[in-house]
Amino acid sequence: IWGHKLHSHTHSYIHYGFHRAFHYLGYKCLWLDNNDDISNIDFSKSLFITEGQVDKNIPIKNDCIYLLHNCNGLKYSNVGNVFNIQVITKADLNRYSYTKFTNEYGYYSGDQLLLCWATDLLPEEININIKHVQNNELKSSNNLNFVAMSIYPWDEVKIWCENNGYKYNNYGGFSNNVSCKKNMELIQESILAPAFQEKWQVVNGYIPCRIFKNISYGKMGITNNSFVNELFNNKLIYGENIHETLDLALVNNNKDKLISLMEEVRDKHTYV
Repeated sequence: IWGHKLHSHTHSYIHYGFHRAFHYLGYKCLWLDNNDDISNIDFSKSLFITEGQVDKNIPIKNDCIYLLHNCNGLKYSNVGNVFNIQVITKADLNRYSYTKFTNEYGYYSGDQLLLCWATDLLPEEININIKHVQNNELKSSNNLNFVAMSIYPWDEVKIWCENNGYKYNNYGGFSNNVSCKKNMELIQESILAPAFQEKWQVVNGYIPCRIFKNISYGKMGITNNSFVNELFNNKLIYGENIHETLDLALVNNNKDKLISLMEEVRDKHTYV
């Protein structure tokens, strides 16, 4: 993984997910960036995953495979095994002709790959959370916790909390970062765990990794993005109006439906 070290950038959590998965699968996996000393590392026949803001010093080798996200392709023009990754959006699927992988949530067209990001948990860790849900061991507080940079529509979430007697807590962004384990605990303690998105993402049908994480942690999926709801066969709590959707989520606590969604994320939406 040639990329953002943990907490240095929002994309670092994508690299964290890949890094955990490859280790879990038994591969020798290094997480490096432009400042690391690589003089004694043999990169022959390696698979590189990187992102365009952090690939300045990445080794370019003809016997390696490169999975690129938002990179300048000219740098890799002499390498044969190069693939470009983008996150699935409804707009891209409508605009270009893609073929499905055997995994129904991945598409390809030549060297272009359309994938979902995923939860950072491993399948066996989701199984532990499923047992917690089955045994009613995840107790919500009177807080609504959000871990990321707070932008609209989270202003509306904060107003909803103030109107309904809940405390809105915002962690992360460019400061006040928490560990990935602490992130899960904060979401599990939250009265609700919405994965609301800003207008561009909703209009274009961008699928965020937050929806997979929150469900895998043991919280019902809540979205204002119809394409995200379609991905889960319309089983999420969905609405365009933030306040009305949160009101709806408060009275919809179907444990069997949540466990079914957790199993779907476990089987289809981990980095494994």
